[in-house]
Amino acid sequence: MDQTKNPNRPHIQTMLILLILSPLVRGASLQRTTSSAPRLFLPGWVPNACTLVICASAETRPKGEEGDQGLPRPQGLQGPAGPTGIPGSEGDKGSIDGKGSSGNSNLPELENLKTQIRGLETELEGLKAAITKTQKVLLAPNGMMVGEKVFKTDGSRGDYHAARETCLRMGGALAFPRNAAENSALQKIVTWYNRRAVLGINDMATEGRFEYLNGDIIGYSNWAPGEPNNLGNEDCVEMHQDGKWHDRGCTLEWLVICEF
Repeated sequence: MDQTKNPNRPHIQTMLILLILSPLVRGASLQRTTSSAPRLFLPGWVPNACTLVICASAETRPKGEEGDQGLPRPQGLQGPAGPTGIPGSEGDKGSIDGKGSSGNSNLPELENLKTQIRGLETELEGLKAAITKTQKVLLAPNGMMVGEKVFKTDGSRGDYHAARETCLRMGGALAFPRNAAENSALQKIVTWYNRRAVLGINDMATEGRFEYLNGDIIGYSNWAPGEPNNLGNEDCVEMHQDGKWHDRGCTLEWLVICEF
């Protein structure tokens, strides 16, 4: 239509432009005054520095504004830090190292170890019994065992001093009983050989004060009636087949019995 024919046309076009731009201007003004105010813009329009150009919608516009992938970030500026993640719960240690919170996984190994120890103890008791039986067989008829002490003879003879030297060479000492059980064991050896044996007891240091080889006064004795009588300076002690003791001179020859 020609302006000469319709003189109001310029005014109509101006009003249409104002009607189109009015919501955009109002939205931009409200966005500057407060960040919490609702945005006023037409659906599908993006009020981002748009003046007279209608921007594309979020579905159709190119990447760049959302996530800043299309626009380069100014040098020296760093974006805000992201939210701190919630730390995960600590895992069960038992699922990693096999120990568990209470160490229950070690129970089978502990029980197995106890079983092995009981087995070893049983074997040890069996070995002790076998050794004891073997000792008795090896010692008989020339040896006896009482507790941890072993009495043994090789059938040799000698006076007091020779008997002491013989036992020392064998790694033992001249036998001297300290109780009735040991005296009985020596008596059996004397009976087997049917010979009197010299004991590791004397009163050489002090007459009438009989001592062991280590110098201790004897605590046990099994003197025959009337003994010791010290006839003719008798400083040594012999055992008869009945197990009784007699004091005698130290130069006689006796059966040598050693203790180990």
